[in-house]
Amino acid sequence: MSEKLFVHVDLGDGNKVLTGQLLVDDTRGRFKYARGYLEHPRAFALDPVNLPLIEDIHDNPRTREAPGVFGVMIDAGPDEWGRRQLAKTRQPPPITAIEFLLAASGEGVGALHFTGELRDALRPVPARPFENLVHLQQIADDIEAGREVDRSLEPYFFHGSGLGGARPKTLIDYDGGSWIAKFARESDLVDMCKVEYVSMRMARAADIEVPDVELTETARGPVLLVERFDIDGKDQHHLISVASLINKFDITQYDEAAMSYPGIFQLGNRIGTATLDLGGDIFRRMLFNVAIGNTDDHLRNHAFYKKAKESQYLLTPGYDIVPNTGLQGSHAIALGAFGNTPSIDNFNAAVERLGLTGERGRTIADEVLAATAGWREAMHDAGVLASDVALLERCFAFRDVVTRWRESSQA
Repeated sequence: MSEKLFVHVDLGDGNKVLTGQLLVDDTRGRFKYARGYLEHPRAFALDPVNLPLIEDIHDNPRTREAPGVFGVMIDAGPDEWGRRQLAKTRQPPPITAIEFLLAASGEGVGALHFTGELRDALRPVPARPFENLVHLQQIADDIEAGREVDRSLEPYFFHGSGLGGARPKTLIDYDGGSWIAKFARESDLVDMCKVEYVSMRMARAADIEVPDVELTETARGPVLLVERFDIDGKDQHHLISVASLINKFDITQYDEAAMSYPGIFQLGNRIGTATLDLGGDIFRRMLFNVAIGNTDDHLRNHAFYKKAKESQYLLTPGYDIVPNTGLQGSHAIALGAFGNTPSIDNFNAAVERLGLTGERGRTIADEVLAATAGWREAMHDAGVLASDVALLERCFAFRDVVTRWRESSQA
């Protein structure tokens, strides 16, 4: 069975143009840029590594692990939570990767949009009033609990289904901008909305670029609001995750050199990133994730983006920065040449591969340690329960590894 998908991209000011067509059959996916797009003065490669801006057909094998859809398109579609929402709220429910992309078009991150036919109209962006938040939260609760969704809430279904990640979330209009609303779930060991709020604020204090965050309460509990960095007025910025750039979706393809913080640095240099201090920014994020126990730092949680009407890629602001209470110590990607575990040797190796001096590395460590020193008080001030703080102790215990490296590197 074969399926097709037409890909459109927003080039700025709401100007969406046809980019190309994707055909997926039982063995492979094939993408070809539209001739009109190739001739457009502002055309750019959707993926500068795997989809260069040429007339050739781009092949992508279809396997059990990969659906034949190029990663940059998957980035613009729903991940675990969005798929669950779509499966519960759309009739008939989408099944294939193509069907999920079509169902969630316009609801994901970045500048890509999808249609099933060439002449199909793109779905307009729906209004997402902040006043609907409690209804959206109820839908999320029902989906998370495996209950049938109340059909009387159908007008609120088309919200945020294209967002990635596993946590319940939706899109919302707030304070004149576009925000992501993240909800709590009953299975959380700690109050993740409040914990992520504190973590993101500490990240900013550590001089990591992160979106604005706010914490709000509804009758159904706390909600974390995260301002979208991929939208600026009418402009939608093109985004691609590191996972998509290295084109590895099968865990058996693990490549420690590429799937690492230094690997992100090498990849950024390859695609011509305009981030001025890329090595320092990546080392800072690595140390901060270690310090707070954010071991869920997989390659979809790192990305580059090209702002509308600009040509160079930037490292995106940090997102999904939160302690992982389920697994401490071993990170999702390698920290350096010695694997996924925080250690002095790994930090030394990372400093070298990221092109930093020892003095620069120590300065970054000082700033990360200072920003996280008062984590208990910050959690308490945000209303995190003492029992939750106790559970977080093991996550923040890895600040000691950063401290030991800081001291040893000066010896």
